[in-house]
Amino acid sequence: MEYKDKRQTSLIRSSLKTSTIEGSWWAVMYGMVEAYFSAFFEVLKYSSFEISILNTFPLFVGSCVQNLAYKFYHFFQSRKILLVGLKLLQCFLIPTIYLVGIKLNNFYIFLIFICFYFAIALSQQSPWTSWMGYLVPSRLRGRYFGHRSQIIRIAMLISSLFAGVILNSFEQINPLFGFGVIFFIGVAANFGSAYYLYFQYEPDYHIVQEKDVKINLRDKKFRFIKKFISYDALSEFSFSISGPLMMIYWIRELDFNYLEIALLLNVSQLVGLFSMRYWGRKIDKIGTYPIIRWNSMWICIFPLLWINIYFAHDLIRLLLSLILASLASLFFSGRALAMDNRLYEHMDGKSMIKLTSRRVFYRGVAIFIGGLIGGIVSEIDLSQNMIIFKNVNTGFHIVLFLSFLIRFIIWLKFLKSSKGTV
Repeated sequence: MEYKDKRQTSLIRSSLKTSTIEGSWWAVMYGMVEAYFSAFFEVLKYSSFEISILNTFPLFVGSCVQNLAYKFYHFFQSRKILLVGLKLLQCFLIPTIYLVGIKLNNFYIFLIFICFYFAIALSQQSPWTSWMGYLVPSRLRGRYFGHRSQIIRIAMLISSLFAGVILNSFEQINPLFGFGVIFFIGVAANFGSAYYLYFQYEPDYHIVQEKDVKINLRDKKFRFIKKFISYDALSEFSFSISGPLMMIYWIRELDFNYLEIALLLNVSQLVGLFSMRYWGRKIDKIGTYPIIRWNSMWICIFPLLWINIYFAHDLIRLLLSLILASLASLFFSGRALAMDNRLYEHMDGKSMIKLTSRRVFYRGVAIFIGGLIGGIVSEIDLSQNMIIFKNVNTGFHIVLFLSFLIRFIIWLKFLKSSKGTV
């Protein structure tokens, strides 16, 4: 990335505030739409394996397609035009997905439209990351993104809780109508996100230019970011073995209703959002790697704790789930913020769109493979053959244990040392 004139300080400061507002509108869309995709799939009566495919295969397709974002950036010569256009396409796809889901009752056609949606959604990541990498000074990244993430999570929390209330109110009448309401609100919010993004300052294409150079991660100069991307992809693989099935686990095995799920999602998010400023200051103080290392260690054990909650008494199951989900949100929030800041450190302002695209691509592949494995394993049933597993859905528990095991192995491989290079 080349800087051919002085930074427009006043415009940048204004745009950082605008970016927080834009992100809040996006968060409302996410809390109303994407946060409840799994619940929508469940209402449409898809199997756990099909739901796992719906949650992961579109991410794989999207991660492949999003590499084209770099070409479109040079075609439009503007991140702003590219991102606003993608958001408007996303607004069109949300009601399309809803109508295809309830009218056609065809898994494969439905999957195609979900793939289109995530291709559009993921294509926004690399140009947005590049844009913000220019706007946010490196010395303030931890604090700025921590503050921004906290405000965005508040908007996500409120919208997700409101969506849960709407779904619960229609649960006995017509659940599909409830999803229509929250998806409509999500579309309106995404229009708001596109509106504010349009008014955010973007440096001229010829001032901050992404060079069209070939990126080969095998080159020695990319050895650190190669290791980072490898760890990032493998850890997402371990998370996605169980992650796409967690809401199904809550509904089918822990027997939570929509209101309890909304409570579970949003109370845990409260912990995560109020920790963001803390994590931001901590990252600026001690660095990104220690946060990634220690938070990832704690994240390893969460699948085992979810297995234990299944065997808890019904009266305390929700309380224990709230505590566990809150701790998970706390450690995942800190880790995610540190990982994003670590990426900026490795890129050092160079080839940001291409390197981010590589990260998104490998993450998408890993998420799909992990979700596919989780979906297949979830269909395993040992309850008929082993007395100890009688009346227990063994598939979900095997999925959770497998996720724990692979998370721990990956932690030992990449993060065991206190002086790692991830």
